[in-house]
Amino acid sequence: MAGHGLYFPSEQTLNSQSHPSSAERESQLSPPLAKSPNQDALKLTTGLQRWTAICSLALLASTWRLWTPQNIYPQIPAFAALCSAPTWLDWTALSTLIFGLGLLVANRSPRYRSGGCGCVLLSLAMLICLDQHRLQAWAYQLLLFVTFWLLCESPTSLKWITRLIISVYCYSAIGKLDYEFLHTVGQQMTQAGSKWFFRDPATSPTSFSPWIVALIPIAELAIAAGLAWPRSRRVAGVFAIFMHLVLLMILGPLGLNHQAGVLIWNIQFLGQAVFLFQWIPAAKLATVVSHGNENAWYRTVGNCSVASIAILVMVLPCTERFGLWDHWPSWALYAPHSSRVRVEIASTRVEQLPKEFASLISPLDNTEASIAQWVAVPLDSWSLHTLKTPIYPQSRFQLGVARHLAQWVDAELEMRIIVLGPANRFTGQRSTVVLEGNSDIDKAGRAYWFNTVPRRTNDDTQRL
Repeated sequence: MAGHGLYFPSEQTLNSQSHPSSAERESQLSPPLAKSPNQDALKLTTGLQRWTAICSLALLASTWRLWTPQNIYPQIPAFAALCSAPTWLDWTALSTLIFGLGLLVANRSPRYRSGGCGCVLLSLAMLICLDQHRLQAWAYQLLLFVTFWLLCESPTSLKWITRLIISVYCYSAIGKLDYEFLHTVGQQMTQAGSKWFFRDPATSPTSFSPWIVALIPIAELAIAAGLAWPRSRRVAGVFAIFMHLVLLMILGPLGLNHQAGVLIWNIQFLGQAVFLFQWIPAAKLATVVSHGNENAWYRTVGNCSVASIAILVMVLPCTERFGLWDHWPSWALYAPHSSRVRVEIASTRVEQLPKEFASLISPLDNTEASIAQWVAVPLDSWSLHTLKTPIYPQSRFQLGVARHLAQWVDAELEMRIIVLGPANRFTGQRSTVVLEGNSDIDKAGRAYWFNTVPRRTNDDTQRL
């Protein structure tokens, strides 16, 4: 047979060809390109999604009245067309939001993740459009997170989320490096923190040099710089975790005793620092390697969209001081330089206001106001008392709240509104515009891009 060139392989050879080794099978079935890093990215993204959803549910619970169609505090829609929107829209959007967050907590499959992100994105956007007060800083961050998760895959979303969080620390620190913080909120935080170092509270200083207070934003800015450099990211992440622990002590029940929502969001940031800067630094994660051309166009469009959105939201805070971008979406956190509205009404009208609201009003201290018998309306205390959340720090929204109060008094004679612009970074001075009468109020409202007219409900007499 050998002369005919025929070859019959042995049984051992056949077995070796028909049963390749495990290493050969792995190389034939799945190329090992970036397999482990991408699995790490998916695991990290899943954990971050669950942590974000759990904290968001806790934040919803702590400020639950804000998210319902309540009538104890004025609601100012983003668009005038929504001023007559029915209340079932709020309930439907809130139910969808809770359902979407539940899907992200479960996170059993890609369908759960994409469905949860879609539900959260649409419902939260609707709730914010129905009331600008709901554009809390944590809600804005949640909107961005679910957008990134919905449009791109795990490594890309982690990359942009990491950059976004670093920008939050950076803008938050820059926002505190101004006259207002160093002489007001910064003093309160420093004094609360100093009590931990003095056994006798009476010996604790009542005021500090602005240079000492400035160490708070300088430390935060240094953390942001360390996080921006991949080689120092893990070490800076440890300092970020420590910073949030200190903030919880200062802002908690043993310190300034802030609302539960403030503390929960700090806890969320603490967990984020663990996920993004300690578990697996996102900069070390490999990018996704596509096998074939399936859905290649979707990935390209999604990645480009996420990059565009992320760059935009990281650049827009630069325009905050010029009034082009709101303070909270600019991450001006614990920064009292924001624009605001001061409302004063005639003292003779206080008794006609609802008792629970009138109890928050105190007489003005300055001589001119005392002679004119004006009293200040504490819009911020009203929000904290009724909704357990700070008032939205924007003159546009607060002008809408003032317009709601005009139904209880004569806006022409018994009410005046002072619109205060953002404080100067170096002097703390603000621009001032006094509005007296409905024509002035209407003219000021038309100057804003978004709506300043309060939302109407079926029973306006029960609003307060």
